[in-house]
Amino acid sequence: MSDALDSQFRDTDRRVSNLDSRLDDLESEHERLKSRFGYTEDLDHELRSLSDDISGLETKTEEVDGRVDELDHRVETAERTVKRLTQHVRLLEGQIMAAGNIPPADLDTFTKDQHALAATMASGWDAANALLTNTLRTHHHTRVQRFHNAQDQHQATREEAVTLVGNLLETRYGTQPHAQAATKLHAVFAREATERRSLARQEAEARTSTAALAADRAATADKQPAIAAGQRAEQRLTLALRGKLADAVSNRLLLPAWFATVLGPAPPARDTDRWLECATRVLLYRLTYRVDDQVLALGTRPDPEDEHRHEWWEELRTALRSW
Repeated sequence: MSDALDSQFRDTDRRVSNLDSRLDDLESEHERLKSRFGYTEDLDHELRSLSDDISGLETKTEEVDGRVDELDHRVETAERTVKRLTQHVRLLEGQIMAAGNIPPADLDTFTKDQHALAATMASGWDAANALLTNTLRTHHHTRVQRFHNAQDQHQATREEAVTLVGNLLETRYGTQPHAQAATKLHAVFAREATERRSLARQEAEARTSTAALAADRAATADKQPAIAAGQRAEQRLTLALRGKLADAVSNRLLLPAWFATVLGPAPPARDTDRWLECATRVLLYRLTYRVDDQVLALGTRPDPEDEHRHEWWEELRTALRSW
């Protein structure tokens, strides 16, 4: 009976000791948390304060977004107003010039030689379009070079395998050098098989790219005269049309409505050379595609199937926005 009581007492003491130990651990953890964060009441207060600050910032952000949208709308309205005023000013300038009996500038009449040069220029573009683009040419060169590099790597791997076979034959079976040579040879054989399969996959692509590059070189040699003639024709036309436009401006002639609508009745004080270059390209476009629209400088939007003309039309339309 006393032994049983002693056992119960010892068990109770052990449990009390464990509880004391756990209580000490909890007090230590509590002290650590207090030293790190302060009292929990303070921490709750800080968290609530931070939450309120975040909510306030979100509200301010929404207000700022609303103001930005409002400013964007006002800027768009101002831009439309400026465009309308610019159009009115240009109209008044044109009316004043017309009332002053200023002779009109003829920017839509071109000589037979100029039409012939425009045809030569267009033929040069067609010849150039038959060649590979720089991007595609680089792509084919890269594929061929990658195949050649793979061939070189495969040859180096085969030579390494031959060397390892020699080392294997020179070492005695069962020795460590022999085992090492065998392990290396096994790895090289696996690598050689992988490289051989890769070469087989690349070979067809390399043949296709080699043939494409060969055809491109032959086409370049065949079409180079037409391309060079087209480039010379474009240079001559650009100089002639630039001079024609410069004469009209210097003589203060009345520029056509289609011209003044997009480029103004006179060159600007700033970026005059860029304005003249853009105007010359517009004249060249009208000459090349025989545009005679008296309202639209570039005529109607061309068919996207006519890639060169469509790209040129979009390029000029973008450039005209500056004026």
